[in-house]
Amino acid sequence: MPYVPTAVSTGFRVLSAVAPPLAVRLAARTFWHFGPPAPVRPADRAVHDRAARGTVSVGDERLVTYRWGDRDAPAVLLAHGWKSRASRFAPLVTALREAGLAAVSFDGVAHGDSTGRRMSALDHMAAIRAVHDTEGPFTAVVGHSLGGLAAGLALADGFPADRFVSVATMTGFDALAGAFLRLVGMPASLHDRFCDHVERTFPGDVRDIRTRVDLVRHPVPARVATLFVQDDDDRMSLPSGAPLLRAAVPGSELLTTRGLGHTRVLDDPAVVAAVVAHVTAPRPATARR
Repeated sequence: MPYVPTAVSTGFRVLSAVAPPLAVRLAARTFWHFGPPAPVRPADRAVHDRAARGTVSVGDERLVTYRWGDRDAPAVLLAHGWKSRASRFAPLVTALREAGLAAVSFDGVAHGDSTGRRMSALDHMAAIRAVHDTEGPFTAVVGHSLGGLAAGLALADGFPADRFVSVATMTGFDALAGAFLRLVGMPASLHDRFCDHVERTFPGDVRDIRTRVDLVRHPVPARVATLFVQDDDDRMSLPSGAPLLRAAVPGSELLTTRGLGHTRVLDDPAVVAAVVAHVTAPRPATARR
């Protein structure tokens, strides 16, 4: 879970009690402030440095892409989460390469080595499509947290892939907002006011963001073999959302873990093995187009 200084969370709690409108406005500004990009973890450095790098444009921003493996090998696209970066998938990249697959990822807008100052789920969806155009096609997509939400919505919009793994993914914008409010210490009573304010001020004059960014209302197509992975101790992506996501996608599977939280689930050998098994499993004859 991203770290929030105690002084910040205390300030938001006090302000929420004495001046709710001001608390909502300041929280909305904070919501878009990503701060310095996350560094590459020492444990991930060797994998990060082995990648073949490229760039892709999304609007006015230049995103850095990473490929591990041959271009003629079946490729899996990896979409990272909020305040993360491509290198965070290092254990999975290693396992995919050992299975004979190529792995492709990217640093989202305002993340890692890419440009930009703020990123939404819609920006992440646009990045996924742009990376497909330069590095695809992809046999499968794996997304973590916000990356899972964006990848799922992209699949709902027709993004071409046969398999999908969603790790620690929120159900939609409301769940993402709820995670943020818990993180900064604001009460649930201000949830709707906060969401409405963000929706009114969303970049690009996008409307109906609470409905549009919702993986239950806009689920992954049943033709895409889908695995949801959820840890019972995840305080960012609450476990209560996973059954809703699974129910929205007929035939999907749910893998639950315990004690790994929101990000350490990406390092767990059993989870990595389950993800590789899912993306390499043969498609049932009834699922072939």
